[in-house]
Amino acid sequence: MKVIKTYALSEESIEKDIDNFIKEAKKGVFQYDYKYGQEGLKILKAYFRMLEAEFKQNNFTVARNCYKKLLSFLLQKEYEYFNYEDIMSKFNSEKIIGSYFTCLIKTCSVGELFQEYLEYLKIKEDYYFESADTVLLNELSEKDFNKFILLVKEQAEKVKEKDYGMYDLIYFLLDLAKSNKNKEEYYELCKKYEKIVGEEQKEEFNKKEVN
Repeated sequence: MKVIKTYALSEESIEKDIDNFIKEAKKGVFQYDYKYGQEGLKILKAYFRMLEAEFKQNNFTVARNCYKKLLSFLLQKEYEYFNYEDIMSKFNSEKIIGSYFTCLIKTCSVGELFQEYLEYLKIKEDYYFESADTVLLNELSEKDFNKFILLVKEQAEKVKEKDYGMYDLIYFLLDLAKSNKNKEEYYELCKKYEKIVGEEQKEEFNKKEVN
């Protein structure tokens, strides 16, 4: 039996163990976890340590599947299964999100990666993790990145004012124009999506522009 610090897997694989953990959490086993020894939080931290080990061993498919299960569960806001004010703040979330997107890049076609990215945007709501965009910008090949950007642009065209989760598609394009120091493209995006990004974004370019 595999043991990571104080937690031993009760199932034959970490993926099945996570499935069982989520099932139990949804039954209310870890309600008000902070009042009762933080057992749920300790198990979650153990899972992320295990997944970091899988990641370092290049077991990207296993890590990808498990990261997705845990992140989909933890980022959803409909139910408070642990009743922490912000459970994601209990982990090194930027590192976890970065590792997850690296796994996606290693195991997905560009089309699959984009669909996973859309799923991530829909569920993360008010969260913003810089590492997601950083990994996409730095770890995709030039060819794949250009394909990915085309998909982002196509989907951005469909974003409506009520599609709050999808706003990040537009901000991704703005950040890309900013990093490329392309003021003309940046302003064109601001004008095109002014109902979503607002006039204040025009000032942001000059604030952060590198001379």
